Amino acid sequence: MVLVMLLVGGQSPPSIAQAAEPAGATGVASLADRLAAGLRARLPHEKHFVTEVVALVHAGRLPQKLVDSTYLWAVQRRQAYPFPAFEHALRIQANQLGVAL
Repeated sequence: MVLVMLLVGGQSPPSIAQAAEPAGATGVASLADRLAAGLRARLPHEKHFVTEVVALVHAGRLPQKLVDSTYLWAVQRRQAYPFPAFEHALRIQANQLGVAL
């Protein structure tokens, strides 16, 4: 560790996430980017659904915590394509809140 610190001028080496970020990036993906990439939304109607969800979150009609937990659930199922599970589960939960998706 001491050798590494000496080689990089007394600073600890950057993490993998920091090294992958372009200079000046905040390191935080937008909700739309995170949903589209993480859920592998690729078809036009899937991208439209993601846009609609983000708009409802920004309008305060759909809790971001609900969207985040549903996203994590769908991704952690280890399916090759998590979008259908996310869409189905979020539609059910939004309907229970009286929000049409």
